[in-house]
Amino acid sequence: MAEIDPTKLWYETNLDVFLNHWFANYDEARASREHHGGFLLPYQTHFFVCQPDVIAALGLNPNDSDWEKIGYDCARPLDEDAFARLREKREGVVSAASATAQ
Repeated sequence: MAEIDPTKLWYETNLDVFLNHWFANYDEARASREHHGGFLLPYQTHFFVCQPDVIAALGLNPNDSDWEKIGYDCARPLDEDAFARLREKREGVVSAASATAQ
């Protein structure tokens, strides 16, 4: 099984059907998330703010209490333990999808 690229963990191409707000720098992304709500996720050297339906499309529960614990921010999470749990869940989804694709 191929190793999961951590810079691409929080995005996949099927998400292009959603209207996500993309940013080249973290501070702009954070300001947008604070003003409009949503979830701040990193992708390679960029950041995007998305709504709960995108989190569900990533195979995760947008109502998971760990999102609140990390401040809805996977780029600079407030709680490293909560972030580790979310990351492990996402890695599990990616691994399962990779296994079924083979």
